[in-house]
Amino acid sequence: MRRWIPGVLGTIVVVASVVAGPPAHARGPDDGYVGCSDSDDCVPFNLTDYVSAEPIELLPEGDLPADATMKPDGTEVWICGGHGDGVVIIDTATNTVIHRLLVGDYPTSVCFTDDSRLALVASRGDDSVVLIDTNTYRVLSSLSVLSGSGGTYDGPGQLALDPVSKKIYAVDWFGPSIYEIARDASEVTRAAQVGVNLWQLVVDPLGRYIYVTDRGTDQVRVIDQATLTEITAIDVSDDPWGIDVTRDGTKLVVPCEDHSNLFIIDTNDWSTQALPIQLHADPRDVDILDSADLAYIAGGKLQTGADTYVYVLDLATNQLIWQFALTGANANVIAVQGQMTSALTDVPDGGQTPSGLALSCRPNPFNPRTSIEYVLPEPGRVRLAVHDPAGRLVAELETGWREAGVHIATWDGRTTRGEPASSGVYFVRLEAAGERRSVKSVLLK
Repeated sequence: MRRWIPGVLGTIVVVASVVAGPPAHARGPDDGYVGCSDSDDCVPFNLTDYVSAEPIELLPEGDLPADATMKPDGTEVWICGGHGDGVVIIDTATNTVIHRLLVGDYPTSVCFTDDSRLALVASRGDDSVVLIDTNTYRVLSSLSVLSGSGGTYDGPGQLALDPVSKKIYAVDWFGPSIYEIARDASEVTRAAQVGVNLWQLVVDPLGRYIYVTDRGTDQVRVIDQATLTEITAIDVSDDPWGIDVTRDGTKLVVPCEDHSNLFIIDTNDWSTQALPIQLHADPRDVDILDSADLAYIAGGKLQTGADTYVYVLDLATNQLIWQFALTGANANVIAVQGQMTSALTDVPDGGQTPSGLALSCRPNPFNPRTSIEYVLPEPGRVRLAVHDPAGRLVAELETGWREAGVHIATWDGRTTRGEPASSGVYFVRLEAAGERRSVKSVLLK
């Protein structure tokens, strides 16, 4: 039958059976969390049926939620209140506030060290990063960050962890500079000017690049992590706000606030795909749930007094598959997955790509597909295949000559005959240069 769906560029007629509910394949923590800047609350929502729970009051410390970050183990969500000068900490098991901390003048972002022992909160008004003990919830000290941007927006903005080097990166709030902070948050080790009006950043899970949205030039800037110099700048549309990267590092999602659309960027060739959403939507923050291959976008508000929405993007098809209204007002920031750390990557500590034959698989466990990266120290013939625990061939992924360097393949959880493989443990095996590497991969359905 025909179902009228309000959506892209007005109203569209879609010929399909009536959708009884959201897709059932979303898996992960029980809830996602949206900080709403007009109602000054946090709205939990179920990641399976997208039903909202009762809003959690953020006032006074959480006035104007400017960032929401889930602790790496998924047990807590930390929300910065820009106007409230504080951080509100929510227990994800009970959806209750367990701590309220004052942290300085206009906190804009929160990030955890790789070992989760410290939380770093960027304090825009104080030109500093506040350090908090995550066991005692005590403010320990602050690290001065001289932003150099000048003017109204002087001060550090968004923070992000590099899960390979374990260093933390910060950008100016609407300024040109990026800063590298030591893994123990003891000092600022490097700084460079890389843009115009920088806003949000995320680090490539392989430790190669830092991706930054530049709202002054309507671009995503790709920064080489080793040199803090620009590799390329990717044009998107008006006012790119949030940015997130898939755990395999192959795809970026960028909401553009003032153009009611998303950009999806392929990091293999920097190609882009624009995806319009509701007319007058105001998309802002984005967080990817890797276990479900979905991205969740905080949609701002359509018009004064209208509902605020969360949009769900299927990363397998690059299509919006659901949208739902919240009880809060003006969805500003969102968290659905614990912050990525080195424990969730297969790249060796130290930030260097292996010099010899190497093999890794992410995400792991996975459903429905996993990305397999292998590194060849020299050109030669390769064979990449999936085997069951008894050593029987399940799927052959790649054979033939390959040049030296990094290569990426995908296993979609199907056998060589195209049949779905059953849940369980499999071994991805790489043969090249007379050597063999193997990595365990778990398919969960």
